[in-house]
Amino acid sequence: MDQRKLGCKRRDALIAVGAGIAVVGFASKALAANSDDTNAADLAGAVEELRRALVDGDGDALVALTHDDLTYSHSDGRVWTKHDLLENIAGKKRYMTISVTAQTVTVVKQTGIVRHTYDVLNNLGDGKTNSSHIKVLMCWIKSGRNWRLLARSGTTAPT
Repeated sequence: MDQRKLGCKRRDALIAVGAGIAVVGFASKALAANSDDTNAADLAGAVEELRRALVDGDGDALVALTHDDLTYSHSDGRVWTKHDLLENIAGKKRYMTISVTAQTVTVVKQTGIVRHTYDVLNNLGDGKTNSSHIKVLMCWIKSGRNWRLLARSGTTAPT
């Protein structure tokens, strides 16, 4: 076989392989971006489920949405475990309303970071209420197909 034809075939093959690698790389990045977008949407859904569970005092939902090693820090400095959260929220109407604004959701592999502002109407009992305006930072981890809240920190926001 003519060496020039063989050289041409090798060069063409190398060019094709290189182009194939580039296409696979671009497709992988596109799939990763779509996966992150899907994960971010799923995480935002879990955050909304948590908000509803807190307002409703839904213990089953709180169990499902929180990690066993949960650390839940309040704006006044109190820190709760998952057990404390369930003891203080499940079956109770501690929060009358929780409104979420200015939310951002970032997903890095199996970790989700959520920031938002909570405006809360707290039920103090005996018909008394007070309100809170706090900035919240949440760290979520993906466990199988589900997001679980691992850490939450709140700080009083300027009004």
